[in-house]
Amino acid sequence: MLVPMGLSLLPWVLVLLGLSPLWLFPRQGSLYPGVLFLLAALLLAATASLYARTSLGPRLRLLWVLGLSSMGTLMALLAAQDLAQAPEGVAVAAAGVGLLGTSLFLLGLFFLGQEALLLLPRPASSGVLPGGALQGLAPSLEALAAVRPVTLLLLHTSPEQPGDELLRLLRQPDMVFELKPGQFLLVLQGSGPEGAQSAFRRIRQSLAIRAYAVLPLKGVSLQQALRQLEGELQHYYLTQH
Repeated sequence: MLVPMGLSLLPWVLVLLGLSPLWLFPRQGSLYPGVLFLLAALLLAATASLYARTSLGPRLRLLWVLGLSSMGTLMALLAAQDLAQAPEGVAVAAAGVGLLGTSLFLLGLFFLGQEALLLLPRPASSGVLPGGALQGLAPSLEALAAVRPVTLLLLHTSPEQPGDELLRLLRQPDMVFELKPGQFLLVLQGSGPEGAQSAFRRIRQSLAIRAYAVLPLKGVSLQQALRQLEGELQHYYLTQH
């Protein structure tokens, strides 16, 4: 199965293949409606590329990316046929590609109930992740938060506090990111605010916590949520001095 990076590039490759008649045959004088088909092809390719980076189950992700990519190729072929003096075979190819794309997308619905949006597995290293890893995981976490509870818990501890102690107190799918010495971001998957409070009580019984902030990841980007959490911690320290 294609890796996510290759899968995210595939839609653009297929759209370029669909546009190949533009370089093989003479151009038509009119741009309408070919330009509209071209815009639709680019939009479908962008959507398929985004699906490739979500936390969808592997079969569902592959089928939907291929389905949307095929539909984007269909739009690209229609654009090329309208903008260039292409032979009739291009229209036949477009019809076949469109049927294939629709079939793949509908087949993906069969796996929707089984692979809707899975909890992200904790990385194989099972250790504390660096803060820089947040950027790579942000699209998957934001997609997951759209359908399942994901709660962020920002903790400020002693700078000497090892993050591995936090992992020991959390469930398997939860993640810990060390933003800076003594500041950790906990990503609690499948837990709402009540679950986060329960996790915080376990942590507070074992570790010295100087300050904390909790926020459900819903309706905002991960970076926006992180800025809000850091703002709450700064406000807490200002009010204490």
